[in-house]
Amino acid sequence: MNKHFILKFKIDSGIKVCFFFIACLILSMVLLLPFSAFHYKNLTQTSVLYLETELTNIKSSFIPFLDKTFTQKNCASFIREFRQKVFNEKIVKESGIFNQEDHVFCSTTQGDVSFNLFKSIRKRLNDSPTNTTLSYTKTAITGEKSVLLIFSKPEVGGISSLIPPQYLIDMVKTKLSPYDIDFKLAVIDRGLTQKKENREITQYSYQSDKYPLSVTAYLGLSYYLNFLLNYLWFGCLVAGVSTSLLVFYKHKKLSQSSLGFSLSNALDKHQLYINYQPIVENTDPNLGYKVVGCESLLRWKDPQLGNVPPDVFIPLAERSGLINDLTYFVLKEALNLLKTHKHTFKTLYISVNISRKVICRKDFIEKVNDIFKNEKQLLTQIVFEITENTECSEAELVVIKENLKAFSELGVKIAIDDFGTGYSGLDFIRKFPFHILKIDKVFVKNITDESSYAIPLIESIIQISNSLKTKIIVEGVENIAQVSTLNNLGIECIQGFHFYKPVPKKALVDILRRQKAINNPNE
Repeated sequence: MNKHFILKFKIDSGIKVCFFFIACLILSMVLLLPFSAFHYKNLTQTSVLYLETELTNIKSSFIPFLDKTFTQKNCASFIREFRQKVFNEKIVKESGIFNQEDHVFCSTTQGDVSFNLFKSIRKRLNDSPTNTTLSYTKTAITGEKSVLLIFSKPEVGGISSLIPPQYLIDMVKTKLSPYDIDFKLAVIDRGLTQKKENREITQYSYQSDKYPLSVTAYLGLSYYLNFLLNYLWFGCLVAGVSTSLLVFYKHKKLSQSSLGFSLSNALDKHQLYINYQPIVENTDPNLGYKVVGCESLLRWKDPQLGNVPPDVFIPLAERSGLINDLTYFVLKEALNLLKTHKHTFKTLYISVNISRKVICRKDFIEKVNDIFKNEKQLLTQIVFEITENTECSEAELVVIKENLKAFSELGVKIAIDDFGTGYSGLDFIRKFPFHILKIDKVFVKNITDESSYAIPLIESIIQISNSLKTKIIVEGVENIAQVSTLNNLGIECIQGFHFYKPVPKKALVDILRRQKAINNPNE
């Protein structure tokens, strides 16, 4: 694979990612369009509610003048106060007060006046549950078209306030114009504005529940472009997240395939090696703990990736089918170690982890026999640690039972690894011939804590082990306090960093030779 190919591959991948981002952006914006209806409807309704609120506030501020003390007086007696009120209002330019006979007798502009309300206005006041209405007409005083806010109080009178239409139009503009929405504001079906000549795609009208006014929004191309532009951040977010997920997935897939390719060549390139962690036993108080066996731990050092953790490459090997070759490699290394150092390993054993994928194979027994064909007596120094994390099918259980029985007949010891943490429960050990239960480090971690559940659980496992006549090995022991507690519980076999970390083959042999020299100085 030359540099030009790698460069071209990276450029092509980058272009594809860019196209994917653009496609996601376009798609997300298209999917946003249906939500524009909710958007412009909400804006239109908000503009009407804004008008309602302002008109209601004006009405509330003039309510104190609707009192018999005002409507039964002459205009001169309260005109100054009345004018001051109008002056303080932002959008009211003139106001008049009428009595219960609908006779307008006082105006903030001219003082004493005399004219009657239109009958149509009185009818709308009577029809309104709040005795409030609007009118859009020429005023009797100025002759200009204006909006009149009119409200009354039964048997008292009412007030008519003049509001320039532009004030109301500007209020609607503040809500709709920023989004390029053309609109028509109407009072009693009379338009205060004229629709522009822009060609609308759709329109939406909303009628006030409190006042005889409505706003009709006209949605054209400019609105939809504005809408999409305002929510471009959302499209970029969706496209960005989608593209990130794609890149992550592609990278993970590429990494796994690359890792799988590297693993398939690791055996041939001698990148796989084995460390051994001694297992100690305390059967003689005078001699203390001594090494009685060790566990084979497969390791992989890749030239580019460095040390690849077992919890990464072992599952990968199981998925890719390489787990069989890895298992056979470990078995061959165990055989070579036992053959090369027969005297040193005379009474010791080597345990090998066996995956469910391997133990379920019908030809596994044949493979093991083939590996040990010239040294079958050494099988008595082999322990298979069965790692079981998922439930087996009935067909797999049949094969497992046959294989375990055959291995037991050959002298191979069978151990349940991580007992009590997974599928390997009571029913599992009841069905198959096991010789050793290995207690996982999760039970040991808090064993020195008096409030911990660990000790009662370990005591229960000891009872199970005694009833099954199996040996117990406790893994993950890291300090003397844990050793002391386990010793008090009657645990003899221990594996953990407190005694030994995993070591290379040569270091293991040196440990065993030193132990042999101490225990048998005359040999």
